[in-house]
Amino acid sequence: MKSKKVLAKASALAIAIAINFTACSGIGGTDSCDEVYHPKYKLAKCQKSVGKFKKGKTTHYIHSNGFEFDLTVVKDTTYIEHWDDFCVEAEEEDRSVLLTSSYPIMSVDVKFHGGTDKEMDKSMLGQKHQMTISHGGTAYLIELDSAGSPTSSGIDGDVTMLDTITFNGVTYDSVFVIMDSKHYNALNYKDDSFADGKLAHLYFSKKKGILKFETTDNKSFTVKEGDDK
Repeated sequence: MKSKKVLAKASALAIAIAINFTACSGIGGTDSCDEVYHPKYKLAKCQKSVGKFKKGKTTHYIHSNGFEFDLTVVKDTTYIEHWDDFCVEAEEEDRSVLLTSSYPIMSVDVKFHGGTDKEMDKSMLGQKHQMTISHGGTAYLIELDSAGSPTSSGIDGDVTMLDTITFNGVTYDSVFVIMDSKHYNALNYKDDSFADGKLAHLYFSKKKGILKFETTDNKSFTVKEGDDK
């Protein structure tokens, strides 16, 4: 997902550079970058609450291979990342969540990248808020609106919403079905080399988090309520 993050950062820098171009270019009598605005991107409120990824929370799953296991949130860290280009120096507030199981050893990484800046809140980065969820070689890039709902990027089938779906005897409502990032990229860039492996989907609830995670090697794990903590 590094390439997607780089694109997001490049867009942010382009906006900031456009705002401050005269200060950097020398037009107006200065060759200094001192007057350039340096954005400080913060996490949106939805990025702090969506999925209920609270440290210590345990969710029970059943794997497509037949075994059952628990995933526990063992890390939930917020930190500041610094990056720059040309005259612009930026700060980005990010959040990293790690879910792991004791046996078999598995992990899921969830990352949120801050995109809200008080001086640039009308930019596209201020309107959509990035979240990535990855396990093994499969990753999902998700853009959230201000309410924490995954939004489509205009690619047919990249994000759909189901009114209800039942997993292991429990019915969930308002479930988002998200295409894996390899196939999303293949459709977006019209390059089949991105789309190695089987098409996979993530079933995600704003309230319950990960309901079903499919991998591009034709495996999956699905929530099984009753043993959640």
